[in-house]
Amino acid sequence: MLGEFALIDRIIARLGDAAAHDLIVPPGDDAAAWRTGPGIAVATIDALVEGTHWRTDTMAYGDVGWRAVTANVSDLAAMGAEPQYLLIAMTLGPAFTVDDLDALVEGLAESCRLHGVRVAGGDIVRGPATAISIAAYGKIETGTADAPLLRRSRARAGDFVAVSGTPGASAAGLAVIEAGRAAEVGVEMLLLAHRRPVARVALGRAAAASGIRCAMDVSDGLMQDLGHIAVASEVGIELAAASLPLHPAAVDALGASAALDLALGGGEDFELVLTGPRAALVALDTPEVPVTLIGRVVAEHPGEVIVWGEDGEAYEPPRRGWDQTRDSGERRP
Repeated sequence: MLGEFALIDRIIARLGDAAAHDLIVPPGDDAAAWRTGPGIAVATIDALVEGTHWRTDTMAYGDVGWRAVTANVSDLAAMGAEPQYLLIAMTLGPAFTVDDLDALVEGLAESCRLHGVRVAGGDIVRGPATAISIAAYGKIETGTADAPLLRRSRARAGDFVAVSGTPGASAAGLAVIEAGRAAEVGVEMLLLAHRRPVARVALGRAAAASGIRCAMDVSDGLMQDLGHIAVASEVGIELAAASLPLHPAAVDALGASAALDLALGGGEDFELVLTGPRAALVALDTPEVPVTLIGRVVAEHPGEVIVWGEDGEAYEPPRRGWDQTRDSGERRP
């Protein structure tokens, strides 16, 4: 394996135009520096660890790089921010090779180009397991004191609840892979949803511009993430199981019941869940990124999320989501 600075040079070279060469201090120094205009700077950081967030038997290193960017950009999207820069720290496990690094960086660069974000610097070390930590930075342009910022604490009783895309598709993709069915016809979109998800940046910005003030990305599971909104906003949330937009391929491959459970608790879709006036949410729906009404925000049972089945009874899936503070080991649907 090459030395630290040779690896850094290799990464910058392979990133090409995905690296921010026009900064005051560009990649390759101890820190990156850039000017900011009027507005709000938004920053997030996330870590992905082999064996917990991905496994080499379910995805290639290019997919890992892609998803690492998406996971962080998705947090910016959930705030209504425009992504700008990333700082990336890599821990390379004992079996990690230069070829693995090249594939990982290619995935990083491809996702950067798609999401309109660039790498400004980072760090690289050896360790007992491979891991990636990314700090993502973005901005929100505003000239007023009331910034168009999406927050999980801004849901209000009477709001409608909507979600983008088809939650559960990523977890369905993992289930198909683990069942040895990845080569089957008809599951391609599920595999893509798991390995190459796309953050909903344009939707987040459109939502903020339209007056929506509450959103969150679906990273740990729809019910669990809505639970964070319910707690932060001190409201209750009720969903209609029949309204959830299940991916047709997930229903075909796994059955409607399993697809519903994965939509509610699978996680890692990086879709956006939003609350607000019905008309404002409906106006966000597009053929490219569907937005579906799935429930209501209520004053009753604050802090709780209830899913109502078609029989009028509360439905509880086997799992509401992934808890980073309690769950360990490999993510599984």
